[in-house]
Amino acid sequence: MRMEGSMEVAARPQETIQKLRDPHWLGRCLPNLFSLKVTGEGEFRATFYIDLGEIAKVTGYLSRVRADMLFKYEDRGEDVVRVSGTGRVVGAKIGLTIDVKVKPSANGTLIDWAADADLGIIQRILGEETTRKVANRQVELLTTRLKEALNTSIN
Repeated sequence: MRMEGSMEVAARPQETIQKLRDPHWLGRCLPNLFSLKVTGEGEFRATFYIDLGEIAKVTGYLSRVRADMLFKYEDRGEDVVRVSGTGRVVGAKIGLTIDVKVKPSANGTLIDWAADADLGIIQRILGEETTRKVANRQVELLTTRLKEALNTSIN
């Protein structure tokens, strides 16, 4: 599943890239984060919960699932951040790659992002529509937190 978007933030491009490359800073923006541990240079493990509100409306249970993932930063240049992760959700293997490109704007920085998620059997079981609703909600939560943090220069 591919998702894309853009947003403008007040932080300067260099500050934006620096913060996005800091797993501890980024962790403060991850929705429903349970734990984050830096495991090496440019590598961190995150455990977080994914809200399945759409499914819970239908089933009456299973309101959230736990995701355990190992993320690695990949060097893509001074104005790009790539984070790739693999892990498991309810025992099923998943993968996620997020590319972020920053460029100066009149008010700070324009961030263009793209995410590719391989949800494997999870997507086949839940279906494309439900999976996309859940993913859109996670993206909305993450981008809102990132934008707030980069507009207020949270350290």
